[in-house]
Amino acid sequence: MSETTGLTDASISRIVAELKTENLVDETRLTAPYQGGPSAFLTLSKDRHVGAVEFSSGRVHVGVGSLTGEIRFSEWLDLPDGADLETVRATYRRALHQLTDHVDRTGIQLRQIAVSIPGYHEDLRVNPIIAIDPANILADIQAAQPGVALLTANSIMTRAVAHQLKQGVGVAAGPYLYVFVGHGVGAALIDDFAASGDVAPCEIGHMVLDPRGPRCRCGHAGCLEAYVSTAAVAPALGIREQDLLTIGAWQAGRLKLSARSRGDLATRLIRLGHALGNALNLTPVRRVVVAGWPAELCDQVQEAVLGGIDASLFGGASTVTLAFSNAELGREPAAGLALATYAYLQRGAMRAEELAADIVTNHPGQR
Repeated sequence: MSETTGLTDASISRIVAELKTENLVDETRLTAPYQGGPSAFLTLSKDRHVGAVEFSSGRVHVGVGSLTGEIRFSEWLDLPDGADLETVRATYRRALHQLTDHVDRTGIQLRQIAVSIPGYHEDLRVNPIIAIDPANILADIQAAQPGVALLTANSIMTRAVAHQLKQGVGVAAGPYLYVFVGHGVGAALIDDFAASGDVAPCEIGHMVLDPRGPRCRCGHAGCLEAYVSTAAVAPALGIREQDLLTIGAWQAGRLKLSARSRGDLATRLIRLGHALGNALNLTPVRRVVVAGWPAELCDQVQEAVLGGIDASLFGGASTVTLAFSNAELGREPAAGLALATYAYLQRGAMRAEELAADIVTNHPGQR
């Protein structure tokens, strides 16, 4: 560890001792796995908690979890596409009431809340995906949970951070394009996350492939999302969208698709490949990880996606490494809680008021 961090053994021991004093980590003594191996193992504390408000899959999800990733509380309310501003606000307020009620009844103190919103961009006051004003929801959450630090993020950033934190999936080494295909479709360029947490989200789902194509929920026509989202694909497969959102590999393997359905699916996946190839034309990255429903049909989709990439990527797909990441559908609010944990630890596990005081004391020029 000292070689990786550049810290001395004495510094690491002091930091670990401070973390244990602050109840941020737990130490367990076990028999060394091999001669000369470690016998002390550190894990994040189960007694520190974070919360999440996640707009995803036509629902508002709220949850509470420990720093170790254990979900202590989870609820959701339906929020259909196209809901107006008042409906959206009334729905997330009800969900927030459920979250607050659980925290109050259990005596849990939240250290961080992550708010995950499709299409979120700090410069856009009006969200084209969901009728919501982020400033309003942050104010409502702050009123319900005063003093708790808040972080608002685009949904794809939430998914990408959760993926990098090994949320039940393997983590690729080196820069790559992470793509999630669910009720929404997004991508994020991951570059040296371990060192800097660098995640650059992009709205690949709203890349227009055919201006005369089907209407997308963003208001445009012919977006990638209108072809490959679960809302578009489920009817073509003859199943409900919620079934596709929670499908596992074993369930996907039992789908009996007609030749027509298989052909339709291949066409949609080729379109996904076209979009990925176009995205890769803008970056030197040549590694792609696809999560969401295509990952559950991995054996059937790789050829179609690569074919689409090959048709649109300058120089073809011969240099592209394509991988699939399973077990990421239907896990809300696990991704939001992972982002909250990451945000809490990234800011030094300080309370919001402590962080503000530190900025004023040590950096008086900042506001």
